[in-house]
Amino acid sequence: MAVVLAGGDGTRLQSLTLKISGDLRPKQFCSIFGGKSLLSQTWLRLGPLFRSDHTMSVLTRAHERFYREELPPAEHSHILVQPENRGTGVAITAAILRIMWSDIDAIVALFPCDHYYTDDDAFALTIRSAMGFADEHPTSLVLLGAQAHYPEVL
Repeated sequence: MAVVLAGGDGTRLQSLTLKISGDLRPKQFCSIFGGKSLLSQTWLRLGPLFRSDHTMSVLTRAHERFYREELPPAEHSHILVQPENRGTGVAITAAILRIMWSDIDAIVALFPCDHYYTDDDAFALTIRSAMGFADEHPTSLVLLGAQAHYPEVL
């Protein structure tokens, strides 16, 4: 099960998102690269890896005006809307509890939606490999990270 974490408030980059979008939307709802929001890019990136009924988005009620138009129609039943942003830990816990109600043995993969990847094929290969490892080792916690080669300065 893929969990897209999209509830952040985006306060650190508000000056940038204001320039790009004309309002104070969090960066995940902003089209920074490629003409689509980072949230839409995340859903597109995960589409080949996870069935739509195995993808959940964790959002915040205060951001509804930004994500309402972007939500893929099939995803409406797989949305967890938090009353307010309580941080990443609470979002992850709420998502896992929701998933456990329907599938106690689910493998859960967490994806922040405010990241940009230039190589979707490498991303997919890495996620498939990690999911395969998790399937073979069901009591393991698999963590992936990307090595930064240089700072992204906008």
